[in-house]
Amino acid sequence: MMDALEEVRCRRFMLNRLDSWLYEEISPYFGQRILEVGSGHGNLLQHLLDRELVVATDIEPSSIEIVRRNFAQHHNLHSLVYNACETVTNELREFRLDTIVSLNVFEHIEDDIKALSNMAEILWMGGRIILVVPAHEALYGTMDSSIGHFRRYTKRTMAQKMQKVGFVVEKQFYLNLLGAFGWFVNGRLLKQIVPPSSQLRTFNNVVPLVKWAEQHVRPQAGLSLVSIAQYQSR
Repeated sequence: MMDALEEVRCRRFMLNRLDSWLYEEISPYFGQRILEVGSGHGNLLQHLLDRELVVATDIEPSSIEIVRRNFAQHHNLHSLVYNACETVTNELREFRLDTIVSLNVFEHIEDDIKALSNMAEILWMGGRIILVVPAHEALYGTMDSSIGHFRRYTKRTMAQKMQKVGFVVEKQFYLNLLGAFGWFVNGRLLKQIVPPSSQLRTFNNVVPLVKWAEQHVRPQAGLSLVSIAQYQSR
């Protein structure tokens, strides 16, 4: 499982246009003191470094070492090995975080309610959480199981979990309808383990067209679900 997951993380760099599009969609909701849960190799971090403070966390020490090496010159960046289901430390509380962002991580967490509860504990009152997760259980296939996905989400299932721990959902939308079709074909029909590199390169080339279409008409389905919520109280 970990070998497939690491391969997916590396292939993610082929999708720089998709990452830029995703950042454009969520950046209006960022504050100045941001925690990223599951920073991986730093795909998103490069877009956040103009903020007052960025805290990068990942469960894998090797990923945190890569982040430290690649972003060593940025003194507003702190990096920690942290499991989102572990007890919240005083160090995390003392960062006075106003935003938590996590891209394609919560599907890997068996007890995602516990992780959400911990995120609520870390955030200052009124802070925001921004989650991007795989959408639609019907898309769950071999590529999900090979990289350790416990589930995929809908707007309703994610909203219910967020509300349970004190978040008020501000906005939800699906993203990347074309990617959902490719994921279904590869993971459900062809039983692939990871997305083929050739397809990723081709898709990266057409991202501007997909982005233009979805910014004009939001699709009712997609590969990813974006949820933005504000922490109020339990």
